[in-house]
Amino acid sequence: MEEEEKEEIFQSPPNFESRLGRTGPDSSAKRYIIVIVIIVVLVIVILGIFKFASNSGRKKVEITPTPTQEVLPTDTPTPEVSTTPSPTEKLTATPKPSVNPIDKTSGLDRSKLSIHVLNGNGTAGASKKAADLLEGLGYNVTETSNADNFNYDKTVIQLTSEKSDYLALLKKDLSGTYTIGTASADLTGGSNYNAVVTIGKQ
Repeated sequence: MEEEEKEEIFQSPPNFESRLGRTGPDSSAKRYIIVIVIIVVLVIVILGIFKFASNSGRKKVEITPTPTQEVLPTDTPTPEVSTTPSPTEKLTATPKPSVNPIDKTSGLDRSKLSIHVLNGNGTAGASKKAADLLEGLGYNVTETSNADNFNYDKTVIQLTSEKSDYLALLKKDLSGTYTIGTASADLTGGSNYNAVVTIGKQ
């Protein structure tokens, strides 16, 4: 009778399940990790294949060094520096006249008259503009500068008595652009000019 009771005690209940067949939370986490590792490995392999394919399609550029030329010194004579200026040198660059400097009516050569142009109106570049006009007609403009003041309303022409025959020609040449105030031949000659033109406001 004792044996029968022992057998009943050790019998498994009808709802008993074996624990060996069960899947717990640890085993499902391991599956997820394995799946992720496999995906990462596949992505790395695919990227490696693309990189290899793109590198194999490129052409290799070979850089060839350029040869350098060696310059050997030669026995060439050094030119001697002359201390005397050549006769063709000019101290001031004078633009070539756009017309013949000789006036057809009077026969006077405009290049023989040296003019100092003064800015008498205070406008920036007024003396340079007048100098360009005179040089374009063939006159020899030696310098430009500012007048003693900027209150000149009209242009003033002064010549030396030796060049008084140019007075009418210079007045005629300037009157197309400027309003002439006074024109006289009473200038005391400068060292490098024999006429002074002071540009006025009009």
